[in-house]
Amino acid sequence: MSHPGAKNHGIAADEAPDAIEERLRLIIDTIPAIVWRKSPDGSADFLNRRFREYTGFSLEEGLGWGWMKPFHPDDRLVEQWRADLAAGKPFEKEARLRRADGQYRWFLLRAEPLLDGQGNVVKWFGTSSDIDALKRAEDRARLIINTIPMMAWTVRPDGVVDFLNQRWLDYAGRSLAEHIENPTSVIHPDDLPLVMKRWLANMAAGEAFEEEMRLRRADGEYRRFLVRTDPLRDEQGNIVKWYGVSIDIQDRKQAEQELQRLSGQLLRLQEEERRRIARELHDSTGQDLVALATALSQLHSSVPTPNRKLRKLASQCQALADQCIREVRTLSYLLYPPMLDESGLEDAIRHYMGGFTERTGIEVELEISPRLGRLKPHVELALFRVVQESLTNIQRHSGSHEAKIRIERDEEKITLEIADKGSGITGSLRRLNGKIPVGLGVGIPSMHERATQIGGQLAIESSKRGTTVRVTIPADE
Repeated sequence: MSHPGAKNHGIAADEAPDAIEERLRLIIDTIPAIVWRKSPDGSADFLNRRFREYTGFSLEEGLGWGWMKPFHPDDRLVEQWRADLAAGKPFEKEARLRRADGQYRWFLLRAEPLLDGQGNVVKWFGTSSDIDALKRAEDRARLIINTIPMMAWTVRPDGVVDFLNQRWLDYAGRSLAEHIENPTSVIHPDDLPLVMKRWLANMAAGEAFEEEMRLRRADGEYRRFLVRTDPLRDEQGNIVKWYGVSIDIQDRKQAEQELQRLSGQLLRLQEEERRRIARELHDSTGQDLVALATALSQLHSSVPTPNRKLRKLASQCQALADQCIREVRTLSYLLYPPMLDESGLEDAIRHYMGGFTERTGIEVELEISPRLGRLKPHVELALFRVVQESLTNIQRHSGSHEAKIRIERDEEKITLEIADKGSGITGSLRRLNGKIPVGLGVGIPSMHERATQIGGQLAIESSKRGTTVRVTIPADE
């Protein structure tokens, strides 16, 4: 029941169409925003009181196509309005509207078509919202962004770039309009599929994006950049803008590549020296010791039985020579296992495990995929060294009495894992994935470098229940 004396702006079911139309005009006139209605051809047949008060136009001046007159001509409103009319799709445009005192302010215009049962446009209903304060804030933000000493840009929620700072424009040698027309042409063709796949996935999920890619400079040269974007959200959590920067890392990447090349060269030189020393120990020193042991055996046999003291001394010398032979052979094998070249990674690991268990008392289990097969020599050597280093670390630091080595191969990758059940690694080193901090000593950085040299990645997971070292490389390696 209505309160006595209250005004009723509702529409009665038996009201005449003219009365309903007048009542709707009255309601729309009270809305605190500029509201308008247009015919299917785009001409205005109604403009509410707010439009007339703001522009100083009378209703007669604004009807038809007169409503276009107070908009700034540089904003090309008519062109987009006619294009959306022809397509029959919702209209949205930012444009400057002249106030009655001659000042222009920015407005956001939106319009939706009212369709009949056959899908034909009957009317267009729209609003114009004052966004001048927001636009001025954006202009200030863009002025600040233009002073940032790196390439910066913004993207609308729908993924369309709407701002590129001057450094970006200078680098690419193109205008914003040219970039909007073909935004991906600046990305290297080889990088484009992966970049777009990840960008579209992150944009759909509303997550920050970070990727390295090559971007073409105005002179046609490509340089490598680290591109980062983060979403800006409103109070409801909706993304209103994406802000991004492109950081030139070309020089840094070249330095990293040169460092990697030098590291690889150093590793190769080290292995060649190890191989040479191992060969010298086995073929020269080892053979000399064998000859010495043989001579001592003959000496022992030639000593008269009653001379027990001399026979005992000869026997001790022979035992010492045999021990030296074993140690030289072990050292030779540790420096460079000949079995690795002769019969492959699996046999070399099994042989090394046997000696490791005998020396340390740590039981080692080995599980190898039957699909492993032979790998390239430098890959087998790198994986063997990771096993060697990992088992050495288990012996020295973990306190574990057992370890497990697993090598798995599928269509895409080869995975090597060395796990123990020891006390684990302390602090920030408990989880490493590709990025190795400075100051770790020799072991972990050495394994990381070996994995990198064969196109793989080193990861370490550790807890109080043990540590797992994992190397993953592409199967085609």
